[in-house]
Amino acid sequence: MDITAWGPGRKDFETTRDHALLRVLTEGLRAEEILNIRVQDLDLQGAVLVVVPLKMDRNSIDGRVIPLQPSTVKALTRYLRLRTTHKRSSEPWLWLGLNNRPRLGYSGLWNMTKRVAERAGYDSAEVSPHCWCHSWADDLKARGVSGEHIMAIRGWKSPAMLRRYGADMASQRAVNTMHNLGDRYS
Repeated sequence: MDITAWGPGRKDFETTRDHALLRVLTEGLRAEEILNIRVQDLDLQGAVLVVVPLKMDRNSIDGRVIPLQPSTVKALTRYLRLRTTHKRSSEPWLWLGLNNRPRLGYSGLWNMTKRVAERAGYDSAEVSPHCWCHSWADDLKARGVSGEHIMAIRGWKSPAMLRRYGADMASQRAVNTMHNLGDRYS
């Protein structure tokens, strides 16, 4: 089930934007980083976006390059195409509000996350935009991505952050790894 309901019959602004927002959430960014993305921060040809650290000036050259999955690039391309029809399309911020409102705020991201969680059958009280950060770290660790690479993409300086974000599913990853080994003493 496509929880954002994007498909041939659903190409309205809200559905397209929410689908693209969810795809960007799967890239492991913090909510404030997502909300501060400007259109110029995207390089869809290179399948990356640049995130300037929250604690630094937007003029800083120390931005992080975030690799985007092909599905995320596709969702962003669709959103950008439809974004041009928004009354506030000249705004520099990537995410625009509904009903021709300007820039999307945290409450809009929060509410969208809750709606999608309910649609997918999750308890919306247990879901927030930040949940995706933990899922992202777990998914990459489970797929064998090095801690060094995960830390570089997230901008973490300490391995403690890697342990913290990977702790939620550490036991399950360990069980899966052991099961994948099969019979070791036959």
